[in-house]
Amino acid sequence: MKLNLFILHFNMKKFLLKTVVISFVILVLTTLVLLASSFFVKSKEFNNYTSESNLLFLQENYSYDVLFMGISHARNFSRHRNHLRVEKILDKRIINIGQGGGACGVNEQFFYLDYFLYKKNCVEKIIYVLSPPMLFSQTLPIASNTFDNEIFELSFLWRYLKFESENKKARIMSYLQTKFHHTWLLKKPGTLESKDNFLSSLDRKAVKKGQNLAYAGDDLYLNQFKKSTKIVEQTIKLAINANIEIILLIPPALFGKWRGHQETLNFMESMEQKYNLKIIDCSESVLDPILYYDSHHLNTKGVVYFTNKYLKPIIK
Repeated sequence: MKLNLFILHFNMKKFLLKTVVISFVILVLTTLVLLASSFFVKSKEFNNYTSESNLLFLQENYSYDVLFMGISHARNFSRHRNHLRVEKILDKRIINIGQGGGACGVNEQFFYLDYFLYKKNCVEKIIYVLSPPMLFSQTLPIASNTFDNEIFELSFLWRYLKFESENKKARIMSYLQTKFHHTWLLKKPGTLESKDNFLSSLDRKAVKKGQNLAYAGDDLYLNQFKKSTKIVEQTIKLAINANIEIILLIPPALFGKWRGHQETLNFMESMEQKYNLKIIDCSESVLDPILYYDSHHLNTKGVVYFTNKYLKPIIK
């Protein structure tokens, strides 16, 4: 009886040891594959305007003049080679960590900025493009595809594992799984020379439909707004502690003001008073349809116009 128990105990220990060893080997092999695939993709020499990624071009110990944050309204200053045009107009070196495509909210924008600084990069000014839908959205905080375009970096994953966020497990799983898909290995730099589409007039029905889509209905989710503004304030504190000037900006839209505009502006004004920030409301600054490719995204002519007329004076 004792002999049988000893054999059983020995076999169990042997089984557990094998399981641990096999698991460790699988983990190491998986990590190596993730690193190798990411190294292969990054070697294609992406830059800020040839990908929606924030890591494919990111280096260490780099210095910039201006950093853009936000959703698609921020990223648009880099898309379609607008990045080069904005740099030329401002005579500044810019970097853009804004994320469009419904993939990133204020919390992960905060994380991107923190990681940018962790990589020992520095910047003089941040233009935080505070689109009202970003602050009220209930879908952006739980988007699982946030990091699908990002290379696998152990430091990035480790820091995010320790970072407080919603739907973290699904976001990390998506981040890892995409690196095993053939579309990841086929990824290459690409961009339009410019975004030349334009509108002839404002379609009020399309505006209402778009706003309903952005806000997931007619309602404003004030509880989400409160959560979002707390995270934006954390972002402001992070910037101030890093000796970075931060500017809060409501972007232009052909229809002018989004729902939740006043709440967003009130929040910005409270941050202005509390932290002595520069704020600017540009919601109704560009009302010519020829400068938009939809009711709230500037085309390349619109970006050039807005940068010359509004961003340049702010930066200078």
